[in-house]
Amino acid sequence: MTPLFRHKSEEDRASESARTEAAERDQQRAEESRRRVEAGGLPLAAEERLRQLASAEGGRGLFSSDLSVQEFSLLAGFGVRPLTQVMGSSIYNVGWQPVYFNVPTEVTVLSGAFNECRRLALDRLTEEARLAAADAVVGVKIEQGAHDWAAGAIEFIAVGTAVRLAPHMRHPDGGTVLTDLTGQQFVQLCKVGVRPVGIAAHTSVQYVPATWQTMQATSGGLFGAGGANQELGDFTQGVYAAREKAVGAAANQARRLGADGLVGVQITQHSRTHSVRRGMYDSEDLEVTFHVMGTAVREDSTLADSHASAKPLSVISLR
Repeated sequence: MTPLFRHKSEEDRASESARTEAAERDQQRAEESRRRVEAGGLPLAAEERLRQLASAEGGRGLFSSDLSVQEFSLLAGFGVRPLTQVMGSSIYNVGWQPVYFNVPTEVTVLSGAFNECRRLALDRLTEEARLAAADAVVGVKIEQGAHDWAAGAIEFIAVGTAVRLAPHMRHPDGGTVLTDLTGQQFVQLCKVGVRPVGIAAHTSVQYVPATWQTMQATSGGLFGAGGANQELGDFTQGVYAAREKAVGAAANQARRLGADGLVGVQITQHSRTHSVRRGMYDSEDLEVTFHVMGTAVREDSTLADSHASAKPLSVISLR
């Protein structure tokens, strides 16, 4: 007969104790990672992996990059070495603000959410690069996401390739430089005495209530104002207002970085309308969102290659 109860062996008790301790350690690590993320930092696993990569520098550990074969070959000739791909991510809940306004205004809750979410993503990208002992992150791309399980949230994911630069290309203060330029473009600028010093980016969301003229123009009808070609001046002005806010804020960031200008500026704009009833009339108001991002640069004659020309370095695929 098989006994209903049996005593656990020493080996069974040791195995069960080890599993319990491992589960407790995993729980503690998960809690520590959560606290780090809430403070704007990185999870433990990401930090440990990057520190291990940096400690293996002398052994030239395995690297990863999104560089093409042609670009990798070109950069190797200029002393630029890829270390690893790095990432920064943030999912951010958008707070409440009245949606409809009677005068043109910036929707500060939306603008602030976009800008803070991007800042957190870029800060985490920078932290990953710093832990990997990188001098720069090239080819930074920011993708905006959304989730059906969090309709009121926005997400930014920043990715790029962390690289080790030749000594003369490194930032004087030893910091890690972010750029949305390719590695090839980074080297090209350095060779003509222009130093990339960081990324400048900003978002502005502008709400534009339709004026009476716009309501008439968009109301349709054979004999109404909507039957004639005409500019919707208030909506046009709203687009300009969003653009000026975003570009102006990005320019101020560049100045704080000590830059002379911005290159590779990317502008993304999208609009949507809101159906509003004002008194007895229906209105289609406009909401305009402007995203601006570029690389801040400044002249630095110490970088210039005496043999460099103004001709661009090009990699052409013959396939």
